Amino acid sequence: MASLDERIAAAFADGATSSGVADLIAEAESAAITSGEEAGAARTRALDPTLFASDVAVARRSMEDAAFSRDRLQEATRRLSERRHELKLQEEQARRRTAYDAALAERDKLAAELVEVYPPLAAKLADLAARVAANDAAIERINQKLPEGGTWIASAELVARHLKSFFDGPSNIPRISQHMRLPAFHYAGLDQYTWPRPVGMR
Repeated sequence: MASLDERIAAAFADGATSSGVADLIAEAESAAITSGEEAGAARTRALDPTLFASDVAVARRSMEDAAFSRDRLQEATRRLSERRHELKLQEEQARRRTAYDAALAERDKLAAELVEVYPPLAAKLADLAARVAANDAAIERINQKLPEGGTWIASAELVARHLKSFFDGPSNIPRISQHMRLPAFHYAGLDQYTWPRPVGMR
């Protein structure tokens, strides 16, 4: 396994992640505390008046090495915190870019599908609605003057939807031919809808 110093250096290269750097920060902070404790212990030993000069020199070197290690780890922690912030921004931008590209690709796919599907489908539905409306008008006239032996005729929509009536308590059931709105695919002034059609075109 790579040493802590090696892993800290690698955190500033390509391929690092904010979560990995966060783990390194915690490890570096812990190591800095340990080095600080070692520096304190070495300083206490170096100041011991009972030590021989050679031992004092060794203790002083140990103190300086541990203090340097502590300071270096503290600086590494500071730099790693900056690196983590930088990586989090990069990762957020990457997530946004992925979502952006996916939405754009889906948009283009749906736009192409709308071009292919909507115009003929809207025209077919408008034609069907026009014929249903015309038949409704004819049935309404006939129902007002039924022939002898004739019974009331339900509309095509009532039969198709298995309804007895469009009246249901306090609210009415929307009728397809009357409530359906199909915006014109290509806007052209007053012709905003494929259905309902302008009066005189039904």
